[in-house]
Amino acid sequence: MVCMTKLSKQCLAFGIISATLIAKVVTSLIAAQQGNTTAKPAEPTYKEVKYSAESSSFRWDGEDRIAVLKGNVTFVHGDTTLQADKVDYSEKTKTATATGNLKIYDERNTITADLCVINFEEKKGTLTGNVRMVAKPKPKKDTGEQKDVPKSLSSEWKEEAVITCDKIDYYYKQKKAVVTNGLKIVQKNRIVTADSATYFGKEDKVELVGNIKGYDEKEKHSFSAPRVVISLKENDEWIEAEKATGTFYVKEEEEAQEVKPAPDAGKK
Repeated sequence: MVCMTKLSKQCLAFGIISATLIAKVVTSLIAAQQGNTTAKPAEPTYKEVKYSAESSSFRWDGEDRIAVLKGNVTFVHGDTTLQADKVDYSEKTKTATATGNLKIYDERNTITADLCVINFEEKKGTLTGNVRMVAKPKPKKDTGEQKDVPKSLSSEWKEEAVITCDKIDYYYKQKKAVVTNGLKIVQKNRIVTADSATYFGKEDKVELVGNIKGYDEKEKHSFSAPRVVISLKENDEWIEAEKATGTFYVKEEEEAQEVKPAPDAGKK
């Protein structure tokens, strides 16, 4: 295992945790679009999904039936809300499309994008166009006592993070999220970039690939690698990087200068 600098650990930590949150909110959108069709045949379970819009309609073109919601469209599923100007659903292609002032958010996270498409045949949700996520760290519990917090990837995430990319594909049956076309993570003075990232939900593992670079403007730390793998399993958190290189600076203590006594003014 390659030992990483404080910069790489903190930035990669909140970046990957944010990837899991992206998967969560996209899954909630999918559930909202599907309604009760997500229930298991053997043991049907249902969760309330609320929606509202200024207008709703159906139209037929001979081969397809399309449902359309327009104007301040809102879906609420659990603690997650989707808002858009318009949502279309095509029975023929089994796809739902949300456009216009698109926003998906919960208590700690907000995602905006130009377009969201859910393909129920492929069991995939896709966000494209100026994808931006603002993720806040989980508030600390005030127990009234100062106790040492166990060191972990999540404990390193202390500041709001902004994640941007061009595209996110989430395969909800496989619980796999793929971020492509330039991933950038910014947290205060820290920046991490990579060509792509994949989150494997079943294994609770993340892989960053291609031109991975990190930089801490305040501490002047830098890090780069072609591939990084992160395990987020509880009690089994680790990071491995291939061919990692980087720089960091250690403050050197200045040697104390000897102070010579002042010459005796009365001595000749």
